[in-house]
Amino acid sequence: MNPYTMNWILLLALSAIWGGAFTLNKFALEAYTPQLIVSGRLIIGAIVLIVLVFLIHKRVLLYFKHWPYYLYMSLIGIVAPFLLIAYGQKEIDSSLAGILMSIMPISTLILSHFFLDDEKLNAKKILGFIIAFFGIIFLVMPDFKIITNSFLYDIKSELMVIGGAILYSCAAVFGKKYKITDPLNASMGTILFSAVIMLIYLFLSEPSISINFYEIHFFSLLLLGIFCTAIATIIYFQILQTSGASFISIMNYLIPVWAIIFGVLFYNEKIVWNYLLGFFIIILGIHISQINNKKI
Repeated sequence: MNPYTMNWILLLALSAIWGGAFTLNKFALEAYTPQLIVSGRLIIGAIVLIVLVFLIHKRVLLYFKHWPYYLYMSLIGIVAPFLLIAYGQKEIDSSLAGILMSIMPISTLILSHFFLDDEKLNAKKILGFIIAFFGIIFLVMPDFKIITNSFLYDIKSELMVIGGAILYSCAAVFGKKYKITDPLNASMGTILFSAVIMLIYLFLSEPSISINFYEIHFFSLLLLGIFCTAIATIIYFQILQTSGASFISIMNYLIPVWAIIFGVLFYNEKIVWNYLLGFFIIILGIHISQINNKKI
């Protein structure tokens, strides 16, 4: 199988895993706070990755020279955007947050042009990404009146979500430019550093914590940690290192599609016309952006 096809399979798998995270998060939120869910999935993910590294390499090493990389990727790529988006979404509609998050592929495209030698802007990329962005708008069309009415309601919260999206872009570009180790070790170091930072934040924000390890909601937290954190991060770094930052940012257009599919399958949500139109526009935009770009 050629690398181009493999990268697309991995990208679809990653967007499906992170799209499914919305369903798991929705279930976990019935019992846990957002901070506890983020901290829990990072701790579980770190344990899984440490075990995987040990099984494959027979030892676990975090070279001191790699610590600045791990710290940057954990702060800029996980902890800061997680918190910005979580707090930003408290005051604005989730549909508006989804549109604001879709700025991430566009900001990644711009940053990649200036900081990555092999990812320069071209007309097809720009056109494709803009079309896909409008596809996201069609996905939330029933809520569009709510979105337009609330757009100027809380600028601070909107800027927090936009800031989170741009930080994701910065992490993707930095991770591609300064590749330091294999995807498994990069994942372990980044998630381990993120878990430590979030654990400190959790104890400062929630001094008294109680978790029932036997309730069904903990199972959703386990799935978030194992698949949506550990496995997903390995796939993320694999795609990032073998393709590029702008390619992996396409994932942000696909995640809402998977989130809707899982919502229909597990929460009996209805498929409406704007979903189908939005899906088509997103796929069209992605296709245009990748024309003559088979050497990823």
